This record gives sequence, structure tokens and C-alpha cells, in this order.
Amino acid sequence: MKTRRRRSGAAWGGALLAALTMVACDDALVSPPPPAMTVDASPSVDVNDAQVRVDDARAETAVADGAEDGGADGTIDQGGDDGVRDAASDVASDVTSDAASDSASVSDAAINGDAAAPSTRVRASAFTRDIHAGDLHFASFDDARTMSASALAVAAGVVVAVNPDSDSISVLDEDATSIPREIAVGRDPRTVAISSDARYALVANRGDGTVSFVDVQMGLERFYWDVGPMPYGIVLLGARAFVTEAARGEIVVLDFTNLAALATVAHVVAGDSPAGIATCVKPRCTLSAQASVLVSHVYSGEVSVLDPVSFQWGPTISTGADTNLSQFIGVSPDGTRAYLPQTRSNADNPNRQFDTTVFPVVNAVELSPSITSPLRLRNAERITLDTADRPVGMPFAVDLSADGRTLWVANAASDSVSVIDLDSQRKLAHIDVGANPRAIVLVADGTRALVNETLDGTLAIIDTATYAVLRHVRLTRLTMDATMLAGKRLFHSAVRVDVAKDQWMACATCHFDGLTDRRTWLSFPDGPRNTTALFNLEDTLPLHWSGDLNEVQDVEATIRFIQAGTGLASIPRLDTLGTPLAGTSADLDALASFIRAIPAPPSPFVTDNAAIARGQAAFADLGCATCHPAPVYTDRTRHDVGTGNAAVERNGHGYGTAFDTPSLRALWLSPPYLHDGSAATLSDVLSRGSEHDVAAKLDASTMHDLTTFLRSL
Repeated sequence: MKTRRRRSGAAWGGALLAALTMVACDDALVSPPPPAMTVDASPSVDVNDAQVRVDDARAETAVADGAEDGGADGTIDQGGDDGVRDAASDVASDVTSDAASDSASVSDAAINGDAAAPSTRVRASAFTRDIHAGDLHFASFDDARTMSASALAVAAGVVVAVNPDSDSISVLDEDATSIPREIAVGRDPRTVAISSDARYALVANRGDGTVSFVDVQMGLERFYWDVGPMPYGIVLLGARAFVTEAARGEIVVLDFTNLAALATVAHVVAGDSPAGIATCVKPRCTLSAQASVLVSHVYSGEVSVLDPVSFQWGPTISTGADTNLSQFIGVSPDGTRAYLPQTRSNADNPNRQFDTTVFPVVNAVELSPSITSPLRLRNAERITLDTADRPVGMPFAVDLSADGRTLWVANAASDSVSVIDLDSQRKLAHIDVGANPRAIVLVADGTRALVNETLDGTLAIIDTATYAVLRHVRLTRLTMDATMLAGKRLFHSAVRVDVAKDQWMACATCHFDGLTDRRTWLSFPDGPRNTTALFNLEDTLPLHWSGDLNEVQDVEATIRFIQAGTGLASIPRLDTLGTPLAGTSADLDALASFIRAIPAPPSPFVTDNAAIARGQAAFADLGCATCHPAPVYTDRTRHDVGTGNAAVERNGHGYGTAFDTPSLRALWLSPPYLHDGSAATLSDVLSRGSEHDVAAKLDASTMHDLTTFLRSL
């Protein structure tokens, strides 16, 4: 195994920093990439207009209601300025050494205290006025380098992992011989970026719309930014952080070149659902610019290039119209390729079988110095994991060996790692790991691979020479209710034969984070079906477009007939309107409990109160509330509204073209619309069928107000 060489960008980091600070955010021009799909334009974010907005209104002096009081408040040694040398040893010095085990069992050594945090969280704007604000070492951010947004980051011998279900990060040394130090951050942290000296970590917290600035050596979150709903990926480029914010389709740019700038947040329009993000920095980059930011879009599989200085978008390419779950970008060591783990959704297949629904792939994109065509999809280099390795589910993250010839892939649904030789595109190893692996990183010398097993709260340590799992180190203790945890693991897993055949697909494959995959599946048992989100299902029974699931446990039908599992319930012949399934299987009840608890995210499109009020009045005047009454916005009844086609409807209970009234909550997050996905926008819905076709009655202003109200729900 060749060693991974460290490449420092410090020589040009200062120059980049100077260039970044030359462009005022409010003067920057933005040309957004083509949106992945048509959406109703928000009053505040128009995906069709070039736009950057600077939000200084977030500079409130208030301190947010924050994280719970932490436990042990022991700190990592803060002494010395040589963070590169001391970061790893400082982490290890305050903890008890835990000798490596020869087995792959989980180390039960206690974590070093609970997640330490102040009793209240401090906004960035308030931190700038704090007497302790002057102790930040901005030199830590002079070294700009290539990096990928990931649930696991390694630098200067220090490992930082996110713990989404503990609202924390864990810090340990690269050898994983120390007891991890757990630090509280915001809710549902997804990715982390760390400075090259490992002094600081920035964490994207999807659950509360914040980014945490963590002092790793002090062992606490110093302050946080409000960045908007549903942030996902975060990377550092000099003294700026770039964050994908999926809800509003933006890249949020945080500038911390000096204390006065901490509260300044720039929002760059990015198109639909940006998620994966990576920096590409010379000399480890063959793109023409000194530094570039690569962005992937979850549902479309498109990849875009952002100039980090001017905020101008370069060309956008597609990795395939059927690619989905595109939420990670890995850059090869020589900077010539970007690798995207994805799931292909074969929704147009008229003869669906379990193993023709989705396909696990890793797409390769050439990074070219060409100005006009910097991104080039290399179809011949695509890794089809079901043939290169074996059937696996939800490839989620990748890393590469130092020579760029071996690809390591973490598969989140099959709880496995695929090791692929890129020359032959064949498997070198298939490694079983813990629950829901969402990140994989090779350490600097290339001897070990680290895997964040998020639903076990552990870190797998893999010997890259033998492909053996040496041990699992506990990062956090998952404290959620045992039934809920069991259900969440089942939802995200395709490992067990009673849940899925051949580890092919999990519930999360089509409903990642409880969302929709934005696909209409033509050959589903009932007919063409637009995948729905799973928000607040208990409030909106019955389920499915045909309304033929009268309890959440009836997802047993999906397990058996879509995922081809043998089933969690013991009932041999399943009728979703027949004998209740609740109480027949502890596992099925656990799965149903988790699904019931998936909340509808609050809409970010609630700023135009006047338009919302006018739209609500129009909603009432048009009689929409007859079938969509508040607060759940469904009458939970089937209606024939003139949108169905009897020739293709084949519901087993004979419901024909009558469809269950969908809830209108979180409509902003779930296009396309109607049972067959035939309405790309809410405006399209209002010109379809016999009941919704009201567009002719509305002038443009009223249409705008009505769709604004609907997007606010």
C-alpha cells in the first residue's frame, strides 16, 4: 500500500484569501446552473434569476435556546501554537489509552464524558462582541486544500466524526487508540470540515439550520451561524466555508477572515436540492482555476462548478437522467476525476422486478482544464457496483488510495464497503461493517480505512492490506428509545432477507430522510405512482395514492412486493385492508413507530405574510378546504378528480381512478405532484383534472398568492 503524501496549499492559501476578500458579497454576480427541475419560484429565491443576497439580518444579539447542559467538561490541552504537531497528541493526552483489539468487537471503553457544551449556544454575531472572541487563530485557515463534505474528516492525525442521532461530533486520534471526546453541536449534524491543523471543525447541522464553529482543542462549540433550513454539505476554502442548503437551493458562504465578518452570510442561488460539495484546489486539481467548488444535486445527478471568488457558475453536466441520491463528491488524489456514489432509479421500466428498480453506481467525471467543458462524464469509467462487487445498497461515500487506483465505497443500506480496482473495475474486497455507514476515509499513510457506522454510533477500523475489520470504536451512545432505534435501523437497511432480497434496496432508497425520490414508477402494482414523502403518516391515514393501506404497519406490502423481502409479519397472505398487522411483529411495529415519527419540515417560504394571507383567502373561496381542511389538509377520503387513466389503473381493491386526498403539508418539498407526477409545479396542478382546474378563474396575482400559501404549509 503506497503512502498518501500530504500536499500543502499554504503557499497559495494567503493569495486565495486575499482574492476572496476582494469581492464584496453584495457586488458579486451569480449565474446559477440550470435548475434540475421546474419549480414555482419563491419570492425570495428565484432559481431562474442570477442572484446573491447578503443576510446581515441574522446578526441578532439574542442567544438561542441551546443545547442541553453537557457532562464532563474536561478540555484538550490548549497550549502551544504548533497545532499541526500537537492536535493528535492533545486529543490523546487527556484520555485513557485503549489498546487495539485483535477482534472486530466494539470497544466498550466509556466515552470521555457526555457531549460537552455550554448551557446556551452563542450566535456568531454575539460571539464577535464577547471578550473571549480574540483567541481565535485565523492562521489555521490559511491552508486551502482539496476536500469533500463528509460525515468523517481527518487532518493532522485527528479524526472528527459526526453523530447525527446524538447531536454531537466525536474527536479521536488517527490511530483510534484514544477514547473519543464527544462535543455537542446543533441538531442532526450531517457533515464536518476541519482545518488542516485540526484546531477547528465546522459542522453542518441539518436539524436546526445551523453551522457550528467548534474549537477542537477546547472541546466545545464556540459559536454558530444560522444558515437556513436543511444544510447538508460543508467544505473549507481558506477562511471561507461553503455550505449546501437544500431547502432553498442555495450555497451559503461563511466568511471568517476577521471577527467583524463572522455574521455576514452570502447566499448563492444553486438550483434544485444541492447536497454534495467538494473543493478542487491546485496542485491537486486539473481544472483551470486555482480553486473551484464542485456541487452535486440530490435528485437530478447534475454536477456544477462554482467560482469561489466571483460566485459565477460554470457549465453544469448531467451524470444521467435516472441518477438519484447524489449527495457526495470525491476528488481523486491527482485532481483529474470526481467520483459520485449514486443510485440509478429505473422508474420508467415497464417490467419491474426487485433487481431492476434501482442500481448502485459510482459515476466518474473528468475534471478538465478546458474553460468551456471543464466537466466531462466518463461513461466507460462508471462503476456498476452490483456487477463489480455484488448487490449492494445505497453507495453513499467514497475515498481513494494515494495512487488513485483503488476506490473504497461505503454502502449505507447494505452495511458494507466495496473495494474496487479502478483499472479492471472489479472487486478487490467486500467488507461487512456496522449499521448505516455514511462516510469512509483512508488515513494519511494509507494503512487503515475508517468508516462512520452512524446507526451503531461506532467507527470501524479496517486494515487496508488485509481488508480485515480490526475493531469498532464507540463514538457515541445512541440514547433514542430502543424501539425507535430498531425501527430506524430497519428503515435504512437492506441486509436482512425478511426486509429485502439480495441486499438490493431499503425503505430509505426511495425515501431518504423520509422524503420522496421525485420519481414516478410506471410499473408499480397499482399503476403509475409518484413517490410520496412519509411525513406525519399517522395523521393522514389511509396511505398510498389508492388509500389501500389503513395502518402504518401495512408497509409490509412494500417490503414483500417491492423490496422482495420475505416479510416481517408472519401472516402468509397479505391484505392491507384485512387483518390488522399491528402487534403481529415486534420488528414491524418498530419500523412503523419510526415512520410515524418522521416530521414534516417547516417551510422556509413564509416571509411574504401578505401574499400568504391573500392566498389562504383564495384557497377558502375556491372551496379547496372541502377536501383539504386544516390542520392536516386532507379529508382522508378517496375522490375521482379527473386525473386518472382507467386503462393503466390496476388497484387490487377495485378503486380505479379514485385517489386518496393527499395532505398539502410540505408541498414545497415534494414535487412533482399528482399520483402520476404529471404536474411539475403547483401552478400545473391548478390546471389539471376536473376539480383542480381553476387556473382560468385566477389572474396572475391570485395564482401567485395561492401557490405562495400552498408553499408555506
